[in-house]
Amino acid sequence: MSPSPEFLEALYRAMLRGIGPTGWWPAETLYEIMVGAVLTQNTAWGNVDRSLAALRDAGMLEPHAIAVADRERLQDLIRPSGFHRNKSKALIALSQWYVDRCDADPQTVADVSDGDLRRELLGLFGVGGETADDLVLYVFSRRAFVADTYARRLFAFLGWEAPLGYPKFHDAVTPAVFATRLDVAELKEFHGLIDEFGKTCRDDDAKSKSFLGDWRWRLKAPNA
Repeated sequence: MSPSPEFLEALYRAMLRGIGPTGWWPAETLYEIMVGAVLTQNTAWGNVDRSLAALRDAGMLEPHAIAVADRERLQDLIRPSGFHRNKSKALIALSQWYVDRCDADPQTVADVSDGDLRRELLGLFGVGGETADDLVLYVFSRRAFVADTYARRLFAFLGWEAPLGYPKFHDAVTPAVFATRLDVAELKEFHGLIDEFGKTCRDDDAKSKSFLGDWRWRLKAPNA
């Protein structure tokens, strides 16, 4: 059983009231978001911050710089984020695509459909479904839903179908998300709210004691 668009809109409003705006994604530039989306794979954000600071201090937090970066130097700079060999390779591939395909400007691919853009990103080394959706939403400002672990746990807690694995969960919930009236800015905030809630309430007991515990059943029937 999948959530309805009305349920998702009610959930978004409840979380916004309960948590307040998160301002996610924290970054000074769109390219910094791209780098952060790669670095945050399988690591805590504090480690990503350290890597971003090292890149910034080295004058490397710029697409043209990373596109031609020495692999070993890049690995050293991003080492705090872990998996530095694969992540350095992914950053170079993504940066080369961003420079060559987009001229380092998201607006140059404005005529590319959302689906085609996502498929292009998925074709790059080290870019999986979650990273692609992060980029589509936060860098290219297209409607997308980041179906990450925090989202899957929240949906399961609320009693909805939440298949294991990113692709299956993404495919199960995205049609309902796209049927909502939530715009790009709200979908960005929705992702931030879900992740903030998941970091604070790590298990079902904590979720039940939170503000969403009271909303758990009413969310299924917002007009009840």
